[in-house]
This record gives sequence, C-alpha cells and structure tokens, in this order.
Amino acid sequence: MIEELEDRWTLGLRGTQVLTVAQESHPSACIVTLAGGVDLTVNGSVHLTRGPVAAPGAAPIQQLNELVGTTVLSAVAFKSGVLRIVFSAGQHMNIRGDKPEVTVRIRKSGEFDYSYKGGVGAMKVVGPSAP
Repeated sequence: MIEELEDRWTLGLRGTQVLTVAQESHPSACIVTLAGGVDLTVNGSVHLTRGPVAAPGAAPIQQLNELVGTTVLSAVAFKSGVLRIVFSAGQHMNIRGDKPEVTVRIRKSGEFDYSYKGGVGAMKVVGPSAP
C-alpha cells in the first residue's frame, strides 16, 4: 500500500522480489521487473552501491544484474525526483532527478503509476487504494 507524505511516497514494495534486470547502453536505460506486476524503468543514470550512497566507504556496484533474486526492503519516491530503493543483499539504488534528461516510471499493476520527468514527480493511484 502506498503512503503519501509531504515530500515523498513510500511505495509499499517491501518483500517484493527482483525477477529481471535489463540494461541498454544507448540511450542509457535500465528496466527492473519485480514480482507482483511491478516494473521500474529509468532513462538516465542509476547509482547502485553496497550501503547508502552517502555513507563513508560505500562501494559502487557496476552490474545491476546483481539485484536479481534479492527482495526490496524499502522503496521511496520523493516528489523532488529522487528515488531510493534498498535491497536485501545490502544494495542501495539511488536515482537523482536533477538532470532534465532523467525519467523514471514505476508501475504496479492495479495499484499505482509513479513517474518523474522534467523536475516533477507524480503519482497516480489506481484500483482499491485510489481516493
């Protein structure tokens, strides 16, 4: 279930398993498919680290396919365009929406559709959770 706060949405993806990860180099894109009908598509740079990105000693991870088989511990989409997802094996995915070319879309079939483009994060809640 999605929870909206003043500056963010918690996406209610805790315990959802990563099924596949696909990367395209031109244009730079990443598509992550999770169980339960969840798709995450990012056009632009994705920062994947072992540990929080701002923590001293956070190690960058080059291969996003390392996420396959892990589960989501936390997923937060900020209205500013930042997306932060923490996975069960200690990986932290951070996407910063501070560049106009970065776009993000997270869809959970029958529940929500989050998008970020051009400085604006938007959430469309559908199904039983819709207002």
